[in-house]
Amino acid sequence: FAEVNHVLLLNRSGEPCRISYDAPREHELPIAETRLSHEPELQKVKGLLVNCLGETDFTGELYAAVDAAYTPDDTFVSAFGKLMARLTRGTGVLFFNPGDPEVKQFAVPLFRDIVERQQELHELLERTNARLTETGYHIQVEKGTDATHLFYAAPDRQPVLREGDRFVVAGARLSRDELLARIDREPERFSPDVMTRPLLQSFLFPVLSQKGGPAEIAYLAQVNPLFELFGVPAPVHRPRPSVTVIERRFEQFMQQHHITFEDLTGDIEQVVNRVLAGSFPQDIEARFQRFRDTVQQAFNDFSEETLTFDPSLRDFARQTFGKIDYAINTFESKVFAAHKRKEKQTRERIYRLWHALYPERRLQERSLNVTYFIARYGFDFIGFLFETMDSEETAHQLVYLSEWHRG
Repeated sequence: FAEVNHVLLLNRSGEPCRISYDAPREHELPIAETRLSHEPELQKVKGLLVNCLGETDFTGELYAAVDAAYTPDDTFVSAFGKLMARLTRGTGVLFFNPGDPEVKQFAVPLFRDIVERQQELHELLERTNARLTETGYHIQVEKGTDATHLFYAAPDRQPVLREGDRFVVAGARLSRDELLARIDREPERFSPDVMTRPLLQSFLFPVLSQKGGPAEIAYLAQVNPLFELFGVPAPVHRPRPSVTVIERRFEQFMQQHHITFEDLTGDIEQVVNRVLAGSFPQDIEARFQRFRDTVQQAFNDFSEETLTFDPSLRDFARQTFGKIDYAINTFESKVFAAHKRKEKQTRERIYRLWHALYPERRLQERSLNVTYFIARYGFDFIGFLFETMDSEETAHQLVYLSEWHRG
């Protein structure tokens, strides 16, 4: 719940704003069953969204789509699916919710098989984990020997555990046959864990190829042997594309100050210091002092050479130089004040760039919600991204909005 109850956006000043749905929950239900039923909290979230993104030529359609998708009758999953269907309209993408009760009827044979083949499942995972460890790979998913790799909602979602030749389900100790009977009777209460979820996916829809993120593909090294054990064809795993979108104003700023995307993934203060160092002469204070000394020496030489005929003018000369020195000091103060303003503006612009391209010290795609871009550029932004990014490219891609020619 804590992973999906919030979004990160950038407000009109380019500063991060985190919007979260914080209504208390009576039960730790699966997300597919967690409803947005607390209407005051839901309206608060929608209000914060408007406050953050403001009003543009495109926000009317965006806010209407959010209102239609996120209602008190929807769960987190159904609302997300409705909004995603709107975002990807025309692309041919289909959405399926494995949490639907009707779907669980079709999953019964796999759930039963997982229970009946517990010993084989655990022995295979032990051999796989040992082999991965021996070859120097990190084990992505650590599970205890009492895990059955199934969950049960009662109504809180709880793991089904092994205890000798029996199983613990929501505090009740059941024999294998009793657990199988419960699966037959109420399959909607059962769900897979991280290890068996890919199995269920391929069991319901035989999968030819699956695109996943780095962590997902890494843990599939543990899961892949299970496909053969349960007679399910293993899909070919491909990395999904990874993209950072760069708006025109940020692209221009990066070019102006020779900032690369890689620079933003390190210490941002080093970037600030480098840019500021190049925008202001390092020896400006010493140069002002030399200028002041030169003016004073020239004035003194002039006074010594020209005021011999009337020494009474020397006091007036000293007063005159005092005014000159005051003017030089005022000039110096204004130069440094202007530099401080420029420094503050430049620092703020670098941080806005950082928040936009590497928010929360993570890739943009892992943090920044897409509604930020839709509010600024409309739903056509999705089509541009769809056409521009290379779905087969494994290296991280930079997509520049300056290449987008609308109309």
